[in-house]
Amino acid sequence: MATNKELALQMFPHLIRWAQGAWNIPHYYSDLAACINHHSNQIGAPLGIVQDILDELASKHHKTNVPTLNCLVQSKKNGVPSYGFEYVTKRYNDLSDEEKKALAAAENKKAHDYDWSWVIDELNLKIIPFQNNTEPFIFHKNSKGGEGAEHKAIKEYVMNHPTSVGIRIIKNREKEHPLLSGDRVDVYFECGNKKHYAVEIKPSSSDEADILRGILQCVKYKAVMDAERVRYGGNYENDALLVIAGTMSSENKQTAIDLGLKYIENFKYN
Repeated sequence: MATNKELALQMFPHLIRWAQGAWNIPHYYSDLAACINHHSNQIGAPLGIVQDILDELASKHHKTNVPTLNCLVQSKKNGVPSYGFEYVTKRYNDLSDEEKKALAAAENKKAHDYDWSWVIDELNLKIIPFQNNTEPFIFHKNSKGGEGAEHKAIKEYVMNHPTSVGIRIIKNREKEHPLLSGDRVDVYFECGNKKHYAVEIKPSSSDEADILRGILQCVKYKAVMDAERVRYGGNYENDALLVIAGTMSSENKQTAIDLGLKYIENFKYN
């Protein structure tokens, strides 16, 4: 079993990745645990050591004003770092939730603007674990997937069984829902809890490129749905979900986590 320090060192590449490219996207303790294959959300102790390591490196290299990375991770319950963040910022727990959100946003922007290269070198980190050759991710016209029999069957099943993908309290449902951008969402739900969902579906035949395309489509759908809400003056939240009959690669899983995208793999529909 890995020690807390070993877990902390495993966290660094992911935290710096988020600071560099996804500082303004919510990431949760469960996301960070998944990134390091740690089967527990109780990661407060390793996160404390992340801060200890930063403090030690700053002292060693005579660096001042080194941002914290710990604000990049938050609780799903209230959307702010948990009470343990008081280890980094004294009297943090005396703040209101709104004050905590403002503090986290400011700290995460500092982390985004900071040059982490010396930390990367000092800890010998590999920040982007993806291959340099991008050929597998080019969207070829003959890429497998698309509107085959399995794709149609999964769409029909998800529309009629929304709880199979964790969606409840349905007020309206629709296949091939049109967006103002010209896109069509595989399955669209409007829920009684003032939440709308776009569900993108990929069959078991989808290759790496098609699944990555599905990840990016989900990001696009949510952005367009948010824009539509503004145009229509709606009072609801939007979310997107990727449902895959096959298995995601580690690279695509990391991309989904980095983007804060919910996904279900190995989906069974009958």
